[in-house]
Amino acid sequence: MKKLFVFALLICTTVAGFGQSGRIRVSFVGFECIRETWDDILQSDGKGDEVYFNFGFSLANRQGATLQKHEKRTPVYGDNSGPFSNRVNAGSAVDLFGGAKGGIKAGDTYRCNDIVAEYPMSDGDILTIIPTAWEYDPIADNMNAFTSTMGSLYNSINQKVAPVMAGLSLLAGDLGGVIYHGTIFGLTKIRAGGDQGELGKPGTRPIGMEKYGDFIPKVVTFNTKNIATICNSNYGYGNGIIAVKYDEVEVGNQRDHGIYNILLKLEFISSGPVPAGNNSGGSYVPPPASGSGTRTGAPPPPSSGANTGGSYVPPPAASTTQIKQVATPVNATVMNQNVKTLNVASTGVAGTWVGNFGTGTNYNGAYCSFRFNGDGTMQVLGADKAVAASGTYKYENNNLTGTYIRPSGEIVSFSGKFDNNAITGAYGAGTNSSNLGTWRVTKQGSVIANLR
Repeated sequence: MKKLFVFALLICTTVAGFGQSGRIRVSFVGFECIRETWDDILQSDGKGDEVYFNFGFSLANRQGATLQKHEKRTPVYGDNSGPFSNRVNAGSAVDLFGGAKGGIKAGDTYRCNDIVAEYPMSDGDILTIIPTAWEYDPIADNMNAFTSTMGSLYNSINQKVAPVMAGLSLLAGDLGGVIYHGTIFGLTKIRAGGDQGELGKPGTRPIGMEKYGDFIPKVVTFNTKNIATICNSNYGYGNGIIAVKYDEVEVGNQRDHGIYNILLKLEFISSGPVPAGNNSGGSYVPPPASGSGTRTGAPPPPSSGANTGGSYVPPPAASTTQIKQVATPVNATVMNQNVKTLNVASTGVAGTWVGNFGTGTNYNGAYCSFRFNGDGTMQVLGADKAVAASGTYKYENNNLTGTYIRPSGEIVSFSGKFDNNAITGAYGAGTNSSNLGTWRVTKQGSVIANLR
């Protein structure tokens, strides 16, 4: 089966100060199916889609030293009729007679409130989440090999995340500073689909994989400094809800073609300022019993597996002092030292620009988006607003030049000219800024983040 999941993380934070210590609680609160995955004609695993979710967590201090890590897997959601009674009933698919409702198809939504992680955090600590969605087949489960590989990479990921978080000051609406493509932090393709990807055989696989089983997860990461901003921002789903998108069609997998949304809720209970570095890691606190889930427009499903039916109890009330953040200009540097830092650019071009790549003056190619920050740094954004590459730029007298690094390590140079509310330019490999193609973008909004 092939599925596209949009993972949404609901992050609701109540704090009394900026960058304070406290306790973070992460809850899985549901998912939405935009397009179901491919299924075998016999539906041997049940009607429609059957899915589960896995969340990898890694807590690090501001220097990137790993303090704690763990994995949390949800029950399987979908058709729980007949021999599948151990699943959580979800979805609106029906049998040939219009009965036995259950099994996920396009347009279905599911809501729950299940705590999946809870950690103490000191000022400056960083929490990284690797959220993945899995299309379930009771034949071969490829998730364990994937999570084992990811578990060996958390130390490396944290070392790469730390300098990014140290220089990031989120302003409202900035998803590019929260959700990243895994390649930004050194992740390469993992053959997570097994034979299901290589041969198209039934088997449990990650949603978002390429046709032949290769997969790179998204990385969600934030620190105590930016939690309040995430909580108070509306990204289209309500305050604090962010969408992490896995689109198989977007990565060229027309065979499996899945589309989904996952929802996570994050609550931060402030305990007042504590000097950074005082977090000794402590002990992971197992979450309390999960709450019951419901499908939108349908009665609550029966409990199964980890869903023991307990009611969610909100955390103790904390100070509701509103936090006003002020972005302070900082010097520009580049994560990859192979790229030379340019002079600080004029803020006239700062903002997010969206358009298309092209050939010559024909700009009807792939999606193109740049985010130019006021300090001379820039990011290349994907269609899901995740950061795909980072670099620097210079803008003078309506002329734009810059350099960024692709996940493969390839250096790309670009140049452009501002005219009539658009920037038209070209890009190329290495120091040649024109041998790969052209692009044209128009401005979508103001600058939303600065990296130093």
